Amino acid sequence: MKYLEELKKRGIEIATVIPGREELEIVEKAVKEKMNMLRVVEELIRHFKSKIDAQLAKITVKEVLREEVDEDTASYLIAKELAAWVLEIAETLNIIKISRFL
Repeated sequence: MKYLEELKKRGIEIATVIPGREELEIVEKAVKEKMNMLRVVEELIRHFKSKIDAQLAKITVKEVLREEVDEDTASYLIAKELAAWVLEIAETLNIIKISRFL
């Protein structure tokens, strides 16, 4: 992910945005509560958005999409990618079955 590369280039710790146990617990809790998958994604996006460097997100999105967006939109797009990554990890670990929601 380009955003993670940019963090590394600038010497910023990437561990704060790398999906881990905390994010998987969000998914596990949602499964137990039979939460709608869209709500899970929205919760993960909110979770990650607060951890994202908005200015760097804006620069990264402009480089990748060749499109100028505001910092809030850029942060949302990066957070959405990270949320999707969490769901992929959760599926690999048999916490969820994404195909069930398609």
